Amino acid sequence: MKFNFRVSPNYRTPLSTQRVMWEVTAAISVVLAFAVFYYFTELGTDYGIHAVLMILTSLAVAIGTEVLWALFYKKNILKHLNTSFPWVIALIFVGTMSINRPLYVSAVSVFAGVFFGKLVFGGFGYNIFNPAGVGRAVAALSFSGFVTNKFADVVTGATANQVMQGLGWVITKPEAVDAFLNQFGGLSGLAIGFYPASLGETSTILLLLVGIYLSVRKIIDWKVPLTFIGSIFIFTYAIALFKGMGVWYPLFHIVSGGAMYAAVFMITDPVTTPTSSIGRILFAMGVAIFVVIIRIKANLPEGVVYGILFMNMLSPLLDQITDGWVFKEMKKFYIQIGTLFVAGLAVILLVASQISYNEPVVEVEPVVVINLKGEPVVVLAEAVSPTALVVSETAEGDVTTFVVNINGYAFQSDHDDDPQPNTLEIKVNTATQTVESVSYVTFSDSPNIGDKTNSDVFLSQFVGLSIVDEAASVDVVSGATITSQSVVRAVRAAIAAALD
Repeated sequence: MKFNFRVSPNYRTPLSTQRVMWEVTAAISVVLAFAVFYYFTELGTDYGIHAVLMILTSLAVAIGTEVLWALFYKKNILKHLNTSFPWVIALIFVGTMSINRPLYVSAVSVFAGVFFGKLVFGGFGYNIFNPAGVGRAVAALSFSGFVTNKFADVVTGATANQVMQGLGWVITKPEAVDAFLNQFGGLSGLAIGFYPASLGETSTILLLLVGIYLSVRKIIDWKVPLTFIGSIFIFTYAIALFKGMGVWYPLFHIVSGGAMYAAVFMITDPVTTPTSSIGRILFAMGVAIFVVIIRIKANLPEGVVYGILFMNMLSPLLDQITDGWVFKEMKKFYIQIGTLFVAGLAVILLVASQISYNEPVVEVEPVVVINLKGEPVVVLAEAVSPTALVVSETAEGDVTTFVVNINGYAFQSDHDDDPQPNTLEIKVNTATQTVESVSYVTFSDSPNIGDKTNSDVFLSQFVGLSIVDEAASVDVVSGATITSQSVVRAVRAAIAAALD
């Protein structure tokens, strides 16, 4: 008996490329909105505006590049944009960028991602590499040292992954683990994401919720992010057992850096990943292997983007080796997954055998103290206690204005004459017993060092501080520690005079 088969459209799905891309757009917009909210509310208007400008710049360049491409090839612009989705690339890309990057870095990098990562391959659906990943790689390789000085005061501190890299990616002493994690509010602080870093990568909890939403909506294949995050956890937990560390170690790898962000928005890209379900699982596991190896041994603290780009090149091979009827070839597929897992684990443990804990060296910062009678004298920070001098005191109602001189951080070579002390104006409300304002009258510190404290972000910390609360504190500026401390001493002198 002969049977004839015909494939019919028996199953219809409401999913379309447009719907998928618009839902991804909405999801990434929520993540970026969280970042903008954080910068506006926690670090001030300047930071929030810069975050918005980074997003708008990326969108403008990505869409503008596609418009010019459409004009060059005489295509209908609206139709081209509606089938190319450049804004998705722009939003995913800008989510990988830290707040202290100049706008031109975002512009050049997103152009490279759209043009060289997608258009030169033929446009949407033909590109080999993840365009947002290409843009991020260009930013990292070509502009790694480029930061906006205006925002360098708060966001120049090392990220959690950079600090861990400096420690050798191994911490075995319980007290050292606590000291390390407490810098970032613990694992919970890293998971919540209220700290300055890449715009879209900080809140692991929010990213997890967004990933669940997209999975339920069938916008992404849940097996891919689960395989990726699960593989990172297992591989790093094996390292933890091997090196005598706890479960905090694999959890740290997941809540820090761009692992969760990539799991939701990058390794789920349907264009640059394999078409088969098994192929996508192998892809996700391969990216996880690269991420762990790059993090613990390469000269990079992250590794997610490079892992994705490496595996993008292998996507055609993965499609080839996973070709076949899924139900018939399940045994072969299980063997492939198991082989990759065992091989990856073996390589990771081999690499991990070469890493060890680097005991942090606490160096005393050399300080150049202004000497009004002669040359500057270099002394150790612990021995320095420059005295603040209240030179005037003016009362007007409940507010008393103190003018205070204080030595800062200045090199003789930066001044034609003997460097003068910094002069600050400090207003104290004696009725409410709080500091009303702190501002510089004259500033004599060396450029690009102490001048980081001459900003609203730093000085506004003093506003509203109680002059009777001994627990009141402010954060010093990274890279301008000595000047930060001198300002604190000046405020203390004004408070002492107010309470006298």
